[in-house]
Amino acid sequence: MSETPWKLTAAGCGLILVAQAAAVGLVLATGDREGPRLAAIALAAAITGGGSVAGWLVARLSRQHGPAMAAAGGLAATALRLLPPLAALAWTSAAKPAMAEAGLGGLLVGFYLTMLAVAIFLHLLETRAGASAGSSTERI
Repeated sequence: MSETPWKLTAAGCGLILVAQAAAVGLVLATGDREGPRLAAIALAAAITGGGSVAGWLVARLSRQHGPAMAAAGGLAATALRLLPPLAALAWTSAAKPAMAEAGLGGLLVGFYLTMLAVAIFLHLLETRAGASAGSSTERI
């Protein structure tokens, strides 16, 4: 196994975290930064950022085990990115109305879409790198 695929994996994690930090900075610069709103921003960023990093790692690491595992890893990565924000949205609307009023739902959607765009970009880079490197089982 070469070092280059691990560099892409680490660079992807870094890009996800930088994009999430930029999204959080944008939200903080344009809105209320006190009380429940700040907690909602932190919760939404942690849920979507953590799910996105976990999804990226699962998708990357599952590729080394062949096409079937790569497909399963892709589905698992999607679940890791999508299910935690949905669970948080359901939990908020049922148990934490103050968080819902602070805009957690909109923050989850905004941060999720940002992380989805980064994931798509990373997978496009990965596909392009893989096309020049050889077969898909040699990449991770």
